[in-house]
Amino acid sequence: MILKHITHSKGAIGVLMVFFFLNTWSISRSFANNSAQVGPEIIFQILASEIALISGNVSSAVITYLDVASKTGDVGAAKRATELALAIRDHESALRAAEIWQKNDSEDMGASEAVKALYLVTGKNKKLIDKLIIEREKSRKKNTLESFYNEVNVLVSKSNNAASALNIFEKVSYKDRSRPEVMYSRAMLHYRKGDKDKMENILRSLVKKKPDHVQALNALGYSMADANNNLNEAFDLIKAALTFAPQDPHIIDSMGWVYFRLGQLEMAEEWLEKAFSRQPDAEISAHYGEVLWNLSRKEDAIQIWRIGFNKEPNNAILLETVDRLKVHIDKLKGNVQD
Repeated sequence: MILKHITHSKGAIGVLMVFFFLNTWSISRSFANNSAQVGPEIIFQILASEIALISGNVSSAVITYLDVASKTGDVGAAKRATELALAIRDHESALRAAEIWQKNDSEDMGASEAVKALYLVTGKNKKLIDKLIIEREKSRKKNTLESFYNEVNVLVSKSNNAASALNIFEKVSYKDRSRPEVMYSRAMLHYRKGDKDKMENILRSLVKKKPDHVQALNALGYSMADANNNLNEAFDLIKAALTFAPQDPHIIDSMGWVYFRLGQLEMAEEWLEKAFSRQPDAEISAHYGEVLWNLSRKEDAIQIWRIGFNKEPNNAILLETVDRLKVHIDKLKGNVQD
């Protein structure tokens, strides 16, 4: 298995909601340090917003809170407008509010992360790239480029547009192409875009440069096994990855999958059962279930797939597996014990 956070997108809105919790803004506290700007009109607008919320008119409340934030620069109003706009998927309003929030509280990382994610969601790639380049240079001075690039990769991987995600990352990382974390992220983004040859070329260069890069060893070996190509080399790569991370369920899954491709079903079952016991997610369940299916243990396979489906019903690998094996999706729904 290639690490999930690289290959499976949940959508950028999932990143955003981490930063917001409904009903966290206290009106009186929010304006305590901003009293000079609070007059009867502002108080009336706040009360009108809360009344609108009570009556279910979230759009009206967003407009009013955004207006208050624009007039006063109040962080509480801006955060409130952001969270409410996100709740109704009004991303443009959420972005305007988040920008006010960030402008008036530049130390709040939540504001910065929200703005970046909203740039991504709304397709404002130029603004996102410009902001990330500024952050890149700050990270360079702090000697934190590795974590910076890992965070950028996670962010852009949430995009529904694989080509756009790759383009953003390429433009932000062009000065640091030889860094291992940049090489790995570029390879995974090429993989997601469907360019497996490019991914393989980058990973080969990375493994040559850094032979102990566990993720690169595993990703390269798994991609070969999944394509049913160069299986002996794939086995050696995954075996090497296991020497560095013997308990990693993703790498254990990869070893099970290469055994399956080699036709060694009993060994495949042993490794995949071990991977599934450590991490019973949808992708591992897809692999484990397919091995059980080929061992004529079809009811056991469906039970394993059902567990994965209940955790992640939209997982592309699991859905492709059951469709290819002509298993009706309804068999995966319902209680795991059925």
